Amino acid sequence: MAYYQYYAGLTSQLAFCATPLRLDSYNNCQFGCTYCFANTRQGHGRKSELKVSNPSSLLKRLQRVEKGDVNSALDEFIQHRIPFQLGGMSDPFTLIESKKKVTLEYLKILKDYNYPVIISTKSDLIAEEEYLSILKGSNCYVRFSTTVVEEQYKSMIDKGCPSIERITIAAKKIIDIGIPVSFRFQPIIPGHEKFADHFIDLAFKIGVKHISAEYLKVPLDANAKFGSSLKGILQGDPISFYRRLGATKVGREFSLPLEYRQAHLIDMAIQIRSKGMTFGFADNDLMLHSDGHSCCNAANIYLSEANFFRANIVSQAKHLKLGEEIRFEDYASNWVPRHAISTYLNSKARIIIGDPTTPDWFEYLKKMWVGELGVYSPSFFDGLEQSSKLDSNDMPIYIRNESNFEKEHDKKIQDWRKKYLLNQMSKC
Repeated sequence: MAYYQYYAGLTSQLAFCATPLRLDSYNNCQFGCTYCFANTRQGHGRKSELKVSNPSSLLKRLQRVEKGDVNSALDEFIQHRIPFQLGGMSDPFTLIESKKKVTLEYLKILKDYNYPVIISTKSDLIAEEEYLSILKGSNCYVRFSTTVVEEQYKSMIDKGCPSIERITIAAKKIIDIGIPVSFRFQPIIPGHEKFADHFIDLAFKIGVKHISAEYLKVPLDANAKFGSSLKGILQGDPISFYRRLGATKVGREFSLPLEYRQAHLIDMAIQIRSKGMTFGFADNDLMLHSDGHSCCNAANIYLSEANFFRANIVSQAKHLKLGEEIRFEDYASNWVPRHAISTYLNSKARIIIGDPTTPDWFEYLKKMWVGELGVYSPSFFDGLEQSSKLDSNDMPIYIRNESNFEKEHDKKIQDWRKKYLLNQMSKC
């Protein structure tokens, strides 16, 4: 079996993610989720030859970086202790892990270095004793993902994945050894939002710290790539179904309009926060409204001795008060890698770097800032608007304004508080 050469790297979410460092045990996943983003986006898919990564490569890299031998942007991120996301592209706990134990070896190495890591999985294998013994005392944060859909469809959508009841048992075991656990509702199937309530109740009962939520995105090739069960739920034609709901094309995907998502997500956030858990809006345009300062995962709250990548649009904007400006020059005060990041990006997203003495991340960010590279200019993110002003370098200045989403959120909180008080008074 061939080794997986690209076991670690930076994700394309650099533009808005404070934890863009990916670590994968295997190059593909043995679960059969019918919406699989790695199968429908421009990645390796799920039909390529299974490759296994070599944990000793990570160990050698950590040893080298610890000595100050830094040769790449990846090394720089490690030197700054930006958390790894273990399972960034492929679930690290599918059937092959029970035989190869690659993820187990990674966890041992990361524990030895007390290196911060966010573990993402849909499996309960992580709660087996040999993994629990390593997780205990580790600097880690575990996220369990599940699809929000009516129960009768769940096993047909998350093919091969354990039930939510088994995941809850596994999560409780991890919580009991002192490791913070998050539930990630990804994806939410439109029309099935009410089925999240059961998952929220389960999370609250066992002590889950955080929940994030993201709606299903429909890629341009979804009609061909989505599984038959999911296509059936979406009336046989996912793209037409989404268009009827008002979805618009964002990059290579169709995304539901905020008008559709707004009420459901706000209700969910209020319900979760009222139970003492933190909440993350995992749809990219809403990340500004998530708890914590590290994207949708709130990892800065739950990991120790970790740093986060601040030189991105969302991280900078999270510190703004209403009415404050955000300028491109604000990023100059943040750490950025000096080595090239272009080698980690899709070849179609690479640009020609004009000034080789400037970190190329600034060049990429500059293109995004003015809307010349992808969709993630600051105005893409809810709560940021382009002003009429330019800075001294003729770069647009953006401003943090209260959005309609935030106004609706505040209104719903007031309504919830009134209902809560009335309910309490009725009990007196």
